[in-house]
Amino acid sequence: MPVAVTASVLATGLAACGTVEQLSAAQKVSKAFDKVGNGKSAGFTLSIDATPEQVAAFARSGKGRHGNGLVGSARGNGREMDEKAAKAISGLSVSVAVSADKPLKDVEAFKNAGKAGRNTDLTLDKSVRVSYLLADRNGTALLEYRQVDGTGYLHADAKGLVKLVGEDPSVVDEMRAELPEKLKPVGDVLAGKWVSFDLQSLADKAKESDGKKAAPGVDPELGNQLLNSVKDVLGRTVTYEDKGKKDGTEHLWVSAPARQLVDEMYKAVKPLSTKFPKQLGGFPDQAPSDVPDRRIGLDLYLKNGAFSSATFDLAQLADKVEPGVNFPVKLAFNQAAPNVQAPGDAVKVTDEQLTDAVLGLATAGPGGGFDPEDTGTGLPIAPPLTDAQIKELAGLGVTETEARAFNRAGLTYEDIKEIAQEDTPPRA
Repeated sequence: MPVAVTASVLATGLAACGTVEQLSAAQKVSKAFDKVGNGKSAGFTLSIDATPEQVAAFARSGKGRHGNGLVGSARGNGREMDEKAAKAISGLSVSVAVSADKPLKDVEAFKNAGKAGRNTDLTLDKSVRVSYLLADRNGTALLEYRQVDGTGYLHADAKGLVKLVGEDPSVVDEMRAELPEKLKPVGDVLAGKWVSFDLQSLADKAKESDGKKAAPGVDPELGNQLLNSVKDVLGRTVTYEDKGKKDGTEHLWVSAPARQLVDEMYKAVKPLSTKFPKQLGGFPDQAPSDVPDRRIGLDLYLKNGAFSSATFDLAQLADKVEPGVNFPVKLAFNQAAPNVQAPGDAVKVTDEQLTDAVLGLATAGPGGGFDPEDTGTGLPIAPPLTDAQIKELAGLGVTETEARAFNRAGLTYEDIKEIAQEDTPPRA
């Protein structure tokens, strides 16, 4: 969904503005993205299109410079990257597939995606099935999540993920051996089994909790103002150039002056920042200063009038573009994506098991592993909560289920109370 919705919103922002719409190339882009929602399924794959050699050269190109965020990452770190690591990074991909019982444009969450302040959550829409997949350069699934009929399914190749970061896969077996029975779902995931959990039940508990707490949100009117400001900036800075057609595929170059785009975006949003919910954090005092002062862009490809793929070279974001250094990433679209199906052999995980697993991992401590001899469960011991304490915590917005789960994870009444008070915003 993040990839699909981002692509859709970007298309709306870039091509729906009056100024940009006058350009024939931009009209093609607008119509191409409109076709995304005509089908009942869609698939997006974001992949590292760089070869191992390009990855290694990109890493060396930083010459010791460091930075923050995407621009900082684009500079490389100036260090040599060994052949094994470069090969592991090359070809990594994240795929998102969405399928529904009706055209995607008619799915309520998709219709709301472009409406500021409207909910775009697909979690409980049983007419929509979604999958996320992280795969290596050979297409081997490393991590996969599916959502089918209100049930979530998770699968991981733990040893493959460990090998990806250059570690010995035997550590996975060691971790499984240390896990207590209370954390059996974690062991199942490490063993490569599919596990499933009830999304409706989790949503109900979250709703029960959220009903007692003030959740951050964006006012619909503020959202509309933000969207209009972004459209205005994109309409004035983004240009489209038709690069011709080959073998039925149209090639367009979409570009913008990077620093001007960022500066104008900052100036457009800054006046609205005072209306942002405080829970969302503060707005920066100035626009990023490390954005290159040059025009950057991406190659966009349309096939039969529909969006096919887009390629962006991250090396464009470097302080200095060195000859021969490239790091292309690619976003590919497939409207004939296969229907997302539920795996047939998933191990069912209860809400209590899932909560214990998450909290157990969170409280295990850095590098400490688990010691089953301590408690018989591998979790630290805390005095059981009394009925009076449960009632008081409920008044702070902590449900009984949450309180008991925290307590089983080793948190005392005072610990839970402190967390609840930190999360509760002050009253006016």
